[in-house]
Amino acid sequence: MRLTRRAALKGLAALTGAAPFLKVPARAGTLTGVQLLLGGTLASTPGQFAELASGPLSHALELETPLELTPDIGQDGVRAANLFDANSAPDGNTALALPGATLLASLTGDSRVHYDFGRWIPVLVASTTTVVIARAELHKTLRSRLTGFFHDHPVRLAVSHIGGPELNALMGLSLLGLRPIPVAGYVDSSNALTALHEGTVDAVQISPYTLDRPLDDVLANLPEGTSAIYYTGDLTDTHATTIPIFLEAYQQARHRPPEGPFYHAWQAVSAAADTAMALALPMLTPPGIAAQWSHACAAIGADSGIRHWADLHHFKLATGENAAPFLSRTVPDLGATLALRRWLAVNIPRWREGQETRHL
Repeated sequence: MRLTRRAALKGLAALTGAAPFLKVPARAGTLTGVQLLLGGTLASTPGQFAELASGPLSHALELETPLELTPDIGQDGVRAANLFDANSAPDGNTALALPGATLLASLTGDSRVHYDFGRWIPVLVASTTTVVIARAELHKTLRSRLTGFFHDHPVRLAVSHIGGPELNALMGLSLLGLRPIPVAGYVDSSNALTALHEGTVDAVQISPYTLDRPLDDVLANLPEGTSAIYYTGDLTDTHATTIPIFLEAYQQARHRPPEGPFYHAWQAVSAAADTAMALALPMLTPPGIAAQWSHACAAIGADSGIRHWADLHHFKLATGENAAPFLSRTVPDLGATLALRRWLAVNIPRWREGQETRHL
């Protein structure tokens, strides 16, 4: 049928008249009312990052209004993570900035945990270094044990609390064949190092961002008879380059590479302890929205203020697709998880009584 000019004009008029009633779809990837949940107060590591990144991140995400920061009263991020996992729609309008303590709480089976961080989508990770320092005779002990001259003795390890980041050292020393006793109450590294100087404890775990002076200075002025026995993470300080990684320390002690579920559990715990902060999106966030966040995080990773903050605390930033491997390292398989939970179930009652760690 032939379309006349009059019919065409009538059709155009009809479409024009209907236009006000047609819903025009929003631009793909539009984010509105974006909020950043913080696993800690504004003074925490996630809080410090959020305050610095709020402006650059809002700009990189092309938000019409600045993103809203929602701090938490707790410091380990468990409450914020529970809210994030239970209530956040996967629309990209809510992200969570969490400390490594949030990951450790889940790994250790904390009864408060109702989230599964293994399902989240990481878009930025700030990682750090952990160094374990102990009395030098521990080196002799490790060597002599293999030749039959070892007289096993407990090692007092300064910890903030049972289940804290020093779980890295507790498990590491246990793998090396020692019997650590956690001595709680050492919230900051300065107090722990003072106790090491005074002989109150035999071992400490420190990270550069928890120190009140450069790591090189700490390592160059350790109390007599002590030394750094291993480190985890990415270590760049000059004095620290002589410290062995854990694998080297283990092979020196055991003359074989480490293996087994408990070692794999330690790898996950160590990776969690070396996570200073992570920024994540909910599971099922659409790929396009996740990519938008990834690009934005890559942009703020180059921001001068963020770079200065990271350099000041010796953090290594990984953004976008580079962030995923960091978080995946903190997710152990079922066998490793069960080995960790069994080890904790046996030893937590012993630690509360001041007894040394029991090997399984």
